[in-house]
Order: sequence, then structure tokens, then C-alpha cells
Amino acid sequence: MNRVLFSYILKKQLKTIIFVSVSVFFLILLFDFAEVSRKFSITNFSEILYALKLSFLRTPITFCEIIKYVYFITATFSLWDLCRSQQITILKSIGRSPKQILIPFISFSIFIGMFWLFVFHPIGIKSENMYNRAVEDKNSASIEKNSDIWIDFGKDKYVVFIKTIDKNKLSGFYLFDLKKNERLVAKSGEIDSNIVTLKNATLLKDNNFQHSESIKIFDNISSELIELLSLPPHRHNIYSLYKVYKIQKRDKVNLRLYELALQKLLANCATFILFALIAAVICFPINRYKSKTNIAIKVIFSVLFLRFSNSLLESMAYAGVISVVLSSWAVVLILIFLSIAVLVWKEA
Repeated sequence: MNRVLFSYILKKQLKTIIFVSVSVFFLILLFDFAEVSRKFSITNFSEILYALKLSFLRTPITFCEIIKYVYFITATFSLWDLCRSQQITILKSIGRSPKQILIPFISFSIFIGMFWLFVFHPIGIKSENMYNRAVEDKNSASIEKNSDIWIDFGKDKYVVFIKTIDKNKLSGFYLFDLKKNERLVAKSGEIDSNIVTLKNATLLKDNNFQHSESIKIFDNISSELIELLSLPPHRHNIYSLYKVYKIQKRDKVNLRLYELALQKLLANCATFILFALIAAVICFPINRYKSKTNIAIKVIFSVLFLRFSNSLLESMAYAGVISVVLSSWAVVLILIFLSIAVLVWKEA
């Protein structure tokens, strides 16, 4: 594809996404400010400034969750403008195929997906952590607890399940020792100085129960692992998940909960390409068919498919890292070939 044409379409998308992003960001900020003001019942100017600060801290993570829809609007508007100004017709008349026209959109969707993964999402997570700390300090209470944690210690052949963990406090502790055929259950416990102390523990060994008021285990647990276990999985970004990967390699453990978080991040990256293709399916036929009814029907069905495809990719995140990546890109490739086939058939 011609470099000038490629850069022209990329600049058009960049301008559109900046305009839409700024508009959506300040709209989210307005709603967050209204909610924070109602929650804390502000009465003076200093409280208004505090509510505004909390709103600025809360808005980035909300924006991160909907940025894929912002990109969908960007791709749709950009393609609509090309179709409305007859530029698509001109490109076709000089020998540009629909596949070549889609290249800048696919390239920009990959760029936005990577930018979201390595920049947007980490900033949103950091901002959310600052917001939670500010609210926690004001309320003097813990805001959020991690739950349902599975850990595989492969080298020692035992599995640990923790129902909830909040900082250094845990509850609902279960240990399954596959080597010794033992089971350890405790109602509560705490982690201090790399040592887990269990309270009201029961050990099942050789069909015999042994009760203990307090028992200490895992004297070699790392402080990094404790820090990661204290955070809910959705508050991890690609950099903290890389720390999880290094800990798993070093300590030969398997933190299943955080693998699911990584899989969901990869699935979200795939949605940017999928949404670009959906925008193309909406806008390309508009260049030939001007019926408002047909356009409205296409938009409605595409929005419904948009929501379905996003839920599908997120649900596939529970199938494993490799299967998610392959399945996500398989869906994308199938849609690419189908859209190209439909467009070529219409041209013929």
C-alpha cells in the first residue's frame, strides 16, 4: 500500500481517537465526580477539591475498561468519513482492494492494543490503587479482599487453596499434600516475616484428626509472593504479572489465579482487531447501499455482535493461555477471511 495513503488513514484515526477519548474521559470524570460527591456528602470547598481528586484517580481505570469501545467508535467514524466523501470509491477505482484499505485499520488496532497493554492499563491500575488507598485512609477500613487463591507447589507436590486474603490476614486455608496424603484445614491465619501462622487448624493424616490452636508452615515463602497474593487479580498489570512469572520460575509454583488475569489481558488485546473488522463490516457496504433502514439494521446487529464477541473472548480466558491466544486469533482470522470474501463477492 502507498506510504502516503497509509499515513493519511493512520492520522485520520489518530485525530478521531484523540477527540473521542478526551470527550469520553471528561464525561466519565463528570459522572465519577457526581458519584463521589454523593457518596461522601461534600459540604465545603475543601471537600469539593477532595472529591475532584478522587474522581481524577478513579476515571483512568474506568476509561481503560471501555477504551476498546472508544476505538470501535473511532474506526467506525473514520471508515464512515472515507465512505461519505467517496474516498473508498476512488481507492477502488485506482486498484486498491478492500484488503489493502483494511491494512491501516488493522495496524492501528494492533498499535492501540499494545499501547493499552503496556501503558493505558498499568496507569489505570496505579491510579486505582491510589484511589483505594485514599478512600481506605478516609474510611479507616479495608476496601477490597483477594479471594479464591490456588497455588501449586510442584516441587513439593502439594496444593494450597485460600478463600480470602487481605494484606497479611487470611481465612479459609486448605492444604492438600499429595506426597504424604495429608490434608490441613484452618479457619484463619496471618503472614508475618515470611511465615504463615494458622489458627484453629485441623490435620487429617491416616484417617486421624489432629487439632492445633496454632501452627506455623511455609518458613521459606517469599515476601514477593505475599505481596502478590494480597492483590486481587484484576488489579494486576502486565508488569506485575511478569513478576509472577519470575516467581513461578524461581520457586517452581503455579499461581493459577494470575494466569487467568494474564489470559484476560491477552483476550482484551485481541478485541481491538476484532472491533476494527466489525467497523469495516458496518461501513464498507454503506459505500454502495445508501438505505437508512439497511444501515440502521447493520449497526444494531453489529453492536449486538460486538457485545457478544467481547464476552466470548473474556470467557475463553479460562481455557488456558495458549488456547486463548490461538482461539482469539483464530476468530480474528476467520472474520478477516469472511469479510474479504464477502467484499470480493460483492465487487464481482
